[in-house]
Amino acid sequence: MNARLEPICEQVREIISRAIAFEMRDPAFEGVTITRVRVSPDYQFADVRYTTYDDEDRELAEAGFQRARGALRSAVAKQINMRKTPQLRFHYDEDVVAERRISDILEGLKEDSPNVEA
Repeated sequence: MNARLEPICEQVREIISRAIAFEMRDPAFEGVTITRVRVSPDYQFADVRYTTYDDEDRELAEAGFQRARGALRSAVAKQINMRKTPQLRFHYDEDVVAERRISDILEGLKEDSPNVEA
């Protein structure tokens, strides 16, 4: 990623995380974690990746982000001084789900083989 975009991505992640945790009163955001943000080089889009505590809450969170998209973009615009505020696009972070599955498999293997050290 472009070095000048990294701090902006982190700022956007922090702003959205704070907004859904403390400002939004939507139960759809309970257990939601913003895992990463990638801003396009032209600042037109910000792809926001998130996970939920339970996989069943995924659709609820997705609907919540659709409802709050404008408010969250406004929060970003107010707190970051940029010429253009990117459009927010929300995506469920499948990488984290894959990491969880791998971790679960490794834990299962460790339990099945007590002689193997991690």
